[in-house]
Amino acid sequence: MNRKQRSKKVKVPARISHLKKPEGLSLEEWQVILRRQIALETRLRIKNVGTHPVFSTFQITNPKTTRTYRVVIAGEVPGINYCSCPDFAVNTLGTCKHVEAVLHKLRRKKSHRQTLKEGFQPEYSAVTLRYGLKRRAVFLLGAKAGVQLRSLVSEFFDEDFF
Repeated sequence: MNRKQRSKKVKVPARISHLKKPEGLSLEEWQVILRRQIALETRLRIKNVGTHPVFSTFQITNPKTTRTYRVVIAGEVPGINYCSCPDFAVNTLGTCKHVEAVLHKLRRKKSHRQTLKEGFQPEYSAVTLRYGLKRRAVFLLGAKAGVQLRSLVSEFFDEDFF
């Protein structure tokens, strides 16, 4: 067997059209996939400017346009991350190509993949925004939250802290 025969074949996802929505996908799914596709095709410079290797603030620069945006990563679920770009502000998807580029980079490292799956739990509790079709206030239960705080929060938020 030669080297080519032994190497793993990497399945490259089919490129989807940005002009026509593929059958079987919702409009939102199509738009998220497009942003992931663009993130992989664009050579964005990503720099962690925060203190945590995964749940942090990143600076994203597009060398072609020299525009720089701030991305905050809090997990894999759409809507819990943030980007300062205009697309993120108006698209109601809870993601953009910059968020997707950072998530892609983080998922390439095994330890970061595991950390993302476990999700972000802040040391202290906080109220933040969940981005998406509807922007909603969300309560993030901190690691140091006591029983009394949990009880109080249940008066204002559902069991998922919405």
